[in-house]
Amino acid sequence: MSGWQAFFDRLSVLIHQAVAGNELWRFIASLGVLVIGFLILETLWRSANRQAKASVEKKGLDPEVWNLSFLLPPLRLAFTALLLRLAEVILVLPVQLRHILHGLETMIVALAIIILCFQLIALLDRLRLALPTDLQEEFPEGTLANLQSIVRITVIIAVAVGFTYTQKAIFPEWLWRYSWWRYLLIMVVIAIAYLAARLISKFLASMTAALEESEEQARMRLVLQAAIWPIRLILATVAVYAARGIFSLPQTVDRIAGGVIAVFSTLAVVLFVYRLLAVLEYELTKYAQREDTAVDQTFVQMVRIFTRVIVIAVGAIYLLRAISGKPMSALLAGLGIGGLAIALASQDTLKNFFGSIVIMLDKPFKVGQRVVVEGNDGVVEEIGFRSTRVRTLTGHLVTVPNEKMASANIENIGRRPHIRRLSNITITYDTPLEKVEKAVNIIRDILDNHEGMDPDFPPRVFFNEFNDASLNIIMVYWYHPPDYWLFLDFSENVNLQIMREFEKEGIEFAFPTTTTYLAHDERRPLSISLSSGACLPGQRDSRE
Repeated sequence: MSGWQAFFDRLSVLIHQAVAGNELWRFIASLGVLVIGFLILETLWRSANRQAKASVEKKGLDPEVWNLSFLLPPLRLAFTALLLRLAEVILVLPVQLRHILHGLETMIVALAIIILCFQLIALLDRLRLALPTDLQEEFPEGTLANLQSIVRITVIIAVAVGFTYTQKAIFPEWLWRYSWWRYLLIMVVIAIAYLAARLISKFLASMTAALEESEEQARMRLVLQAAIWPIRLILATVAVYAARGIFSLPQTVDRIAGGVIAVFSTLAVVLFVYRLLAVLEYELTKYAQREDTAVDQTFVQMVRIFTRVIVIAVGAIYLLRAISGKPMSALLAGLGIGGLAIALASQDTLKNFFGSIVIMLDKPFKVGQRVVVEGNDGVVEEIGFRSTRVRTLTGHLVTVPNEKMASANIENIGRRPHIRRLSNITITYDTPLEKVEKAVNIIRDILDNHEGMDPDFPPRVFFNEFNDASLNIIMVYWYHPPDYWLFLDFSENVNLQIMREFEKEGIEFAFPTTTTYLAHDERRPLSISLSSGACLPGQRDSRE
């Protein structure tokens, strides 16, 4: 870290020297060279592109196939390096700053070469499609893709070697102490590690694809998928370890290389364990799908999230240890203090988290069941770490914290074994006794062995009460299964049948009636009109 700080300090001093040693017109002239140069490049490119397109169309060729716009990005980079060199001539710069600018220009040219080579390599796909069909079969896409990858790697290595060799002043002196065969050996190690990673990844991918159709080999497929990236990281670790052994690195660089090895190896283990949790999730999911278990899919989701959080937390601790080099006891002590502060700052979150654990263990409800909690009647849509979401019957989404869900009185309608209907059917007081008995028997016949009846819950019908204005018949029945809409349909049919049978027998339903008796008051005489032939109570008819 101190080396980088010294570099940036030295660079700042060089920039101040360059500013102090140049007049304003030099900077303006350099900027003008850059601006005018870019304008000339864009103008020439547009003109050349139009002429090339017109020439291609004139020859009857496809303009899209012969489109040369892929040359523009590397051309811009190369022209930028040239303009920087021209602008540098106008300025008076310190030698060290000039070396840095030369290195920057060379890096831009190297990037332009890499991009141009990559674009030319991509043209091989067009070249293959332009070949006859029989020749295309001799060059399959997989072989062409491997060839393109090898050529790309070769280009990157060649450009990197050329840049390093031409810019020795930028790199530290210890890099030039060793013989050329050491660098060649490092390249061989890197190439072997890369090819091994490609071959192993391809082999594991092919095995995974072969096992996708087999449900019995699902566990093996998940294990193979979990091992692909950890193997790549392990091979990268081997390459860094080999480079560390081939060179006698300075203490600072050696410490960085050791940290890289520790980080890569730790990442490989953590990533493998993290992806291996898919096997645990698969097993729990299969177990939850069984009919003889109390484990549901929500519990599986909770276990999946909880285990992944644990793996990430433990992996982060080991990564901190690999990066910082501090002992585990010091890291745990620091994390303990930080964890206490976080716990105090997030008490409500922890309460909701433990409430979700209580819900998962006690399972008072499941996702998809209808519940009534705190006056909200709806279907449970999601059980999360912090809250439970209930979609009410009116369509609103209600979010209830798990802390309250764990302590609230919950009416789980979704777990009722049946739907009970208790109804009072009232008939008029002037109904004869025989018709009262007939009314009871009619309802019993309608409900006898009815749809959705459980033998353990037969329907009940009784003449049970003398109401104020009616005779009451109580009707109770239970409908299985507890499908609310089927229950309503059945109840409608029962009501219509009762109305039809009562109408046939002349049995009238009672409705609320009121009889008012007025007391005699001399100050308010009561006038009564009698029709002919009627008499007051207590008087005899004169015709007797």
